[in-house]
Amino acid sequence: MTLASARGALTRLATLFALVGGGLLMLAVCVTTASVIRGAFGRPILGDSEIVELALGVAVVFCMPLCEMKGAHVLVDFFTQKLPKRGIAGLDAVMRAVAALVVAILAWRLAIGGYNQWDRERESMFLQLPFWWGYAAAAIGMVAWSLCAAFVALESFVRMRRPA
Repeated sequence: MTLASARGALTRLATLFALVGGGLLMLAVCVTTASVIRGAFGRPILGDSEIVELALGVAVVFCMPLCEMKGAHVLVDFFTQKLPKRGIAGLDAVMRAVAALVVAILAWRLAIGGYNQWDRERESMFLQLPFWWGYAAAAIGMVAWSLCAAFVALESFVRMRRPA
């Protein structure tokens, strides 16, 4: 498998995650809108904040793999503007590898947290939604983000090693 075909596959996966994340964002918008409208008539939606919290938390994590693949993160290049292209690529590769490691650790900790929530049968107050669902979904999103970050780091290492 070439880097280009791997990039295509990971970008498709990241896009799928982002579409699901966008759907969750729309769910949160619809629930909030419906709750506000119903609240105006004295009939708010019970547990609306529980749905919105779960949906938004997972939505953010699910959008991050595509941000990684597109290089759409905030970039502060004030100190690196004068570096040669290979130096920038090297620094970029190291920082992306560190990001991949940090996100992988977060995925691991979310998985453990989700297991603990499942084991203790923790649920939300109003709707009795199991907390572990959000942890599990976020952990899966973090694994996808970590894979994308590791791949982009690999691309940066390859770019750094190419002759100028």
